[in-house]
Amino acid sequence: MNQLTTDRLLRASVATSIDAIICTDERRKITFFNHGAEAMFGYSAEEMMGKPLDVLIPHRFQAAHREHVEKFGASRQATRLMGERREVSGLRKDGTEFPAAASIAQVTLDGEHAYSVVLRDVTEQHRFEQENSELVRELRAAVVARDDMLGIVSHDLRNPVNAVKMLAAAIVRAGETASLPPVVAEHAGVLLQAARQMDALIQDLLDVSRLESGRMTMAPRPVAMTELVATATSLLAPAAEEAGVRLTSSVSGSLPQVDVDPDRMVQALSNLVSNAVKYTPSGGRVDVNAQVDGDIVRVSVEDTGVGIPEAELHRVFDRFWQSRRTNRSGAGLGLTIVRGIVRAHGGRIWIESRPGEGTKVHFSVPRAARADA
Repeated sequence: MNQLTTDRLLRASVATSIDAIICTDERRKITFFNHGAEAMFGYSAEEMMGKPLDVLIPHRFQAAHREHVEKFGASRQATRLMGERREVSGLRKDGTEFPAAASIAQVTLDGEHAYSVVLRDVTEQHRFEQENSELVRELRAAVVARDDMLGIVSHDLRNPVNAVKMLAAAIVRAGETASLPPVVAEHAGVLLQAARQMDALIQDLLDVSRLESGRMTMAPRPVAMTELVATATSLLAPAAEEAGVRLTSSVSGSLPQVDVDPDRMVQALSNLVSNAVKYTPSGGRVDVNAQVDGDIVRVSVEDTGVGIPEAELHRVFDRFWQSRRTNRSGAGLGLTIVRGIVRAHGGRIWIESRPGEGTKVHFSVPRAARADA
């Protein structure tokens, strides 16, 4: 391609650009006005030839604009790009104003300055930013309202739930030492279990709210992973035995300590083990193991349950989502909470599963600093 062809293509590109491209002489008289400028300002090129650039600038900004151009002309700077200066205001033929991003260039020929400016109408960008800002405000207000509602609901619900738990537990204990009709003891046991489930759901809702708002506090300290796993598995051992599931752990006592909040980590482990037991049929197995990997300790909870289809794996940590597997009890918040706790400790969590082959959930947490470090 020769230089003549290149020059023609360049002229055609400038002429048809959707950005406004305007050239002026030293006296700020317009010498070039492309199609983009015609569309942006509403004037034809013929109307604008030889007209002062002030025609395109709101009156209140004209003096300041002339001063800026004079200072730019007196400088040795050849260009000022979009984003290097504040936005400018343009004035259309119909009298409406609009914001624009601008870049400016100058050349000197035979002692005379000539200027070119490229203008981009950012009205739509401003509108989008305003709408986005309003949306953010609305979302924040909605989160605050949700958290306030959760606080009220949890307080108002927990009082009667706790009352039911205490009364049901008292009846169950009375049935162990006194002669009560079997149906009364049975109903009291059902009430106690239902109240405990309700209390757990309320706690899950509060935990999710705290995690999302960054208000869930963590108190990490060096602790042995063996102790955390032992605590979680002992808590779930009765449920596993009742379900006919063998619950085991394979954690070496020589593992380094981890830097975690013990209560929150037991909560995370308990959620994972509970899920594994829930979705493992009688005769199956759930195993918890941990191993060191550099500066982290990786924990895995593996089951021989029904598994999760590959198409559903990307949703397992979503709030309120539950797999189509059997036993769809709970609110679908357990894995969301586990992920939040793990991330709050600077760790990561992932899941592997195949239908009919079981599920493995892995997470990593930082090991505690060595005493001799």
